[in-house]
Amino acid sequence: MGLMGRFVRNYIRPFWARMLLVMAMAAVTSSYTLILGLVSKITVDNVLQLKPEVGQVQQSGGGAFRFPGEERTRRDPMSVIPGLGQENAPTPPKTKTEKIQWLWFIFFSYLLIRFVFSGINGYYSYCMQYVGQRIVYRIRLDLHQKIQELQMTFFDRQQTGQIMSRVMDDVQLLQSEVTTTFVETIRHVIRVVVGIVVLLVLNVKLGLLACLTLPFYVVAYKLFQKPISEAFSRYREIYAVTYGSLEEKIRGIRLLLSFARERREFRLFFGNLASLFRLAMRSMMLRYGMSASCSTVSAVGTAVLFYLGALEVRAGTMSVGDLIFFNMSLTYLFEPLVSLANVNATIQQMMVVISRVFEVLDEEILIKDRPDAVALDQIRGRVVFRNVSFRYHEAGDYVLKGLSFQVRPGTSVAVVGPSGSGKSTLVNLLMRLYEPSEGTILLDDYDLRDIKISSLRKHISMVPQEPVLFSGTMADNITYGRSNATPEEIMQAAKRAELHDFLMTLPEKYEARVEERGSNLSGGQKQRLAFSMALLSDPSILI
Repeated sequence: MGLMGRFVRNYIRPFWARMLLVMAMAAVTSSYTLILGLVSKITVDNVLQLKPEVGQVQQSGGGAFRFPGEERTRRDPMSVIPGLGQENAPTPPKTKTEKIQWLWFIFFSYLLIRFVFSGINGYYSYCMQYVGQRIVYRIRLDLHQKIQELQMTFFDRQQTGQIMSRVMDDVQLLQSEVTTTFVETIRHVIRVVVGIVVLLVLNVKLGLLACLTLPFYVVAYKLFQKPISEAFSRYREIYAVTYGSLEEKIRGIRLLLSFARERREFRLFFGNLASLFRLAMRSMMLRYGMSASCSTVSAVGTAVLFYLGALEVRAGTMSVGDLIFFNMSLTYLFEPLVSLANVNATIQQMMVVISRVFEVLDEEILIKDRPDAVALDQIRGRVVFRNVSFRYHEAGDYVLKGLSFQVRPGTSVAVVGPSGSGKSTLVNLLMRLYEPSEGTILLDDYDLRDIKISSLRKHISMVPQEPVLFSGTMADNITYGRSNATPEEIMQAAKRAELHDFLMTLPEKYEARVEERGSNLSGGQKQRLAFSMALLSDPSILI
């Protein structure tokens, strides 16, 4: 099943009932132009009773028209009303009273039509927004869940900003387009089909001529489809790179300023923005080109058919009201075809976004629970590395090679070595953020792969060299790993980390705010705050 099929099955089908209701309302509202056309026809034929100048009309053998001054048979052009089955019955003129009655009928009918369609359109817009929001809500939840399940190797090769771009910005594009595009596509298709039927009922010959314009729209779609998709795909790629680069530079603003690299970063950012501008303009021009091509086909087709329709009226085979109704029905056919051109461009952009979303959702999860994995309520803390080797990439060098050692419960072990010797890798392997390339790691004689990941990490806490803190209060950060802790337990953890005395000097105490990444704290204070987070969870293994 293609990407669009998967998207429909996973995210649109759960709302099929409301989507069917929306499509039904779309079909009803799409008849608005036809109803107004019918009202106009009734006004012209039954109230104004407009007729072309009465003259003698006679057709020669070749069907050519004869003009005033030539011999011809006098004929009332209103004597033929298509669909009534009374070809030779003239339409009797209406009295003034009858015309006024018709006008009142048309007036109230018009008001009723406007009120009814206004109500339908209001509920239609509500349902469209509801379904769109729900779809985006589910996509973002799925992406967030998947990102939390992925192994660290995924994050090693992705910028944080690029991941955020997919979760928030890419999905945001779907929010405004997905339901509108699907429903509007159905709506326009219904309008095209109904328009063709109405045109054929009004005049078979002119209706068939109108249908001959359809292949030209298909040609316009095909010419612009691929370039639009490629331009938008490239735009989203550069946008994600720009987003990721900006996030990195803001996070490292102190380093950037300390090396006086402002001008260099400005040039890089300017280059990315210039590329985005060029691609956005190219995408816009391609969309405009496709829309303009379809509009040209519509304009030429409408002009030709209106001219031929005028000849039909002059020949007496169409009434003036029928010509007006036919012309309005042409709009009903050609307008949705032009709109479908714009929808087609939107679909190409949606496919790019959907492919980027599924690229994350389809990322293989390499570190996951085995079907028979066990949950450990308590552990003693015996850790054994048995002939463990590890490398980050298949073709890369080994960071660890044939490493074996044992840590007994109740003991403290320090691992000392130069930068790059694999100290952090040992921690990542023990917490199962990575899997060993070779060998086995045991915890209380259980292979780590036989222990549920949530159970394993519940018993291990780590204080990193560079503490990771979150915006919020001091208490929020301390309780991050154990949200149900009591105030006494929070205070005890802070005392053990030698943080309590500092917090008591603050006006807000434990409710003092922690700015982004702890920028309002010193290095030592951040370390003690991270240490209190680890101690509060009462781990069996503390790193």
